Amino acid sequence: MISRHERANVEERTRHSRVFVRSVQPKGTKTVRRLHNTVKNFAWGTTDAIPAILGTAPDGTPCAELWLGAHPLSPSRLDTGDFEQQRSTRRSAQQGSSSSLDVKTDSSTVGPNLIEYVAGDPAGLLGQDSLRVFGPRLPFLLKVLSAQKALSIQVHPNPEQAATGFAREESQGPDLDSATRNYKDPSAKPELIYALTEFHALTGFRSRKAVRATFERLLSLSLSATSLDFLGDVISALKSVTEARAFSKAVELVLGDSRSAGFVDEVAAQDLAELPEGHISRSGTAVDPAETFHELVSDYPSDPGVLVALMLNRVHLQPGEALAMESGVLHAYLGGTGIEVMASSDNVLRGGLTNKHIDIPELGKVAKFTSARPRMVEPDRDGILLGTTEDFALQSLRCPRLTQVERRGASIALCTSGTITLTSLGSTVTLTRGQSVFIAANEPTVTADGHGDLFVATTGLETSLPFV
Repeated sequence: MISRHERANVEERTRHSRVFVRSVQPKGTKTVRRLHNTVKNFAWGTTDAIPAILGTAPDGTPCAELWLGAHPLSPSRLDTGDFEQQRSTRRSAQQGSSSSLDVKTDSSTVGPNLIEYVAGDPAGLLGQDSLRVFGPRLPFLLKVLSAQKALSIQVHPNPEQAATGFAREESQGPDLDSATRNYKDPSAKPELIYALTEFHALTGFRSRKAVRATFERLLSLSLSATSLDFLGDVISALKSVTEARAFSKAVELVLGDSRSAGFVDEVAAQDLAELPEGHISRSGTAVDPAETFHELVSDYPSDPGVLVALMLNRVHLQPGEALAMESGVLHAYLGGTGIEVMASSDNVLRGGLTNKHIDIPELGKVAKFTSARPRMVEPDRDGILLGTTEDFALQSLRCPRLTQVERRGASIALCTSGTITLTSLGSTVTLTRGQSVFIAANEPTVTADGHGDLFVATTGLETSLPFV
């Protein structure tokens, strides 16, 4: 993540890069290129939402995420079928006529990946400002995310923590592909989620008073002596002198104490009466915490992370609303479909609702153990949503009418419904649902027109194009 007030050291990122690519792009070429993207079949995904966007028939396989970008794990690939035709449209445009580019992609037209393509002309394709700040890489990753059940509770490091942690693990281990590895790269990973459907998420700690009231409600249940002792210890931790100490002790106890799983099982076996809105234990959550507990424990039985979830704000997003997650903020997506944009990083520290590695000491160093309101993000008049860093920006366009596409460096545009036509120098690219393009930084002004929805990811840099 690059702070708006302090930019991370690009040379350090570049020095640690593990991606070595070949050049496939002649310098100076200005292009809008169609993309082939990867669907991730994680078990928590829905089976129908992403196929509906792609215009394919669901087959019962979970489709959790669609990735668009240059992430090393699943970089988008360029469509080669439109290359020669696109060059001819530019020649036609120079002669004063207008041509249409509307190519149906298939496996026979899959070309080089986006990492290889960018390596051919990083200054032209990414822009000089992006190259100077982020190095020769696409700094953002665009996704469609669709969750049937909760993802893990997690937190991401800030730039300094990421750089330090990555350097330490590079020198001391574990190996990069180890299941116990925390830092896969030296970058931070801020995120933003834009709801396409109703979307539930956990983000940041609620007030200490509300969290304590929630755990005190559990004293009314019929619990074993061991579980009562454990609950008493959690409540005592929440009474610590400072808020930060209270939350850190409570989370460490919940995730690290051997009594925690049994306590979760005992609570899950009983009914906890719902309390009316306005009760202190419901502060900071869209539903009663008892509902959150039973939702999560049905998917994650005996998981101590269910208790961490009770400490966090629960947000219920309506379609068109957006939520940002900064470094250090514990969060989890619970269900729904949305457009997610993030810094292109793999650094995740987990805090429950998972069978993956949980490093409690490192989590304690990275997480911010202070209460905070969810960071809702409003678009500006051009439909642009910004986080607090320069890694990314997201533009949402509904039925645009010759609207300029936001570009602060390279961009990726995805049509999620209807038909959108992108125009640049007289040539056009028509996108239907599920289709996407990479737009180079050195491409002249691009406008969008049509009846449908278009999402454009770009950097969050304040400098405007052209970058030529």
